[in-house]
Amino acid sequence: MNELRKQNFIWMVMFLAVAVVFGAGCGKKTDKQSAEQSKAAEKPAEEMQAPSTKPITEERTFYGFENDLQGWEIPAWAEGKNDYVAETVSQSKDFASEGTASMKVMANFPGGNWTAALVEIQQYLDISFYRAIRVDVYVPADAPEGLKASLILTVGNNWKFVEMNQNIPLSPGKWVTITGNIEPGSYDWKRVVPDTEFGQDVRKIAVRVMSNRQPQYNGPIYIDNIRVGK
Repeated sequence: MNELRKQNFIWMVMFLAVAVVFGAGCGKKTDKQSAEQSKAAEKPAEEMQAPSTKPITEERTFYGFENDLQGWEIPAWAEGKNDYVAETVSQSKDFASEGTASMKVMANFPGGNWTAALVEIQQYLDISFYRAIRVDVYVPADAPEGLKASLILTVGNNWKFVEMNQNIPLSPGKWVTITGNIEPGSYDWKRVVPDTEFGQDVRKIAVRVMSNRQPQYNGPIYIDNIRVGK
């Protein structure tokens, strides 16, 4: 009987030893797998594309307004709203950043509240082969300081409204170029970081000039040479 107990004890010790070794081996494997999974999770962040710092060397103009407005308009949704103050839009030869004509927007900024003049075009465009979208904006020399401008894109099947992170100050008497980088990883847009599909389905382009309470201004704004570059 004692001999049987002794054998059972030996078998129990051996079983426990094997279990410990096996468990340790599994633990090492799990740790290794966890490390690999963590590394894999971090990999996309490490490989996330960043916008190029190279200068734009090639451009394509979509809207130069040499003959007409090419479909640009004050949108119906902005009409009758107190905070949207564009009154008329027309082709003009008063000023141009390229060619001989531009789009002229007459606006009346009353001051005291945030107001904006916005014009847009609805047109399906694939601009994914380019790095940036640009527009030139001009206010006459007698306009007050303080007006700012930005670009807005409407993209994708859900018609997502994407505006620039910054409003660029206009300089009376000078053409100012507004640039929105559309490369993957760009931080030029509010609540959206473009991916490779961002520029493939652009449905609207809008240019917005705004007055944040100040200044007051009743007069023309000129918009020209809406283009993409790479």
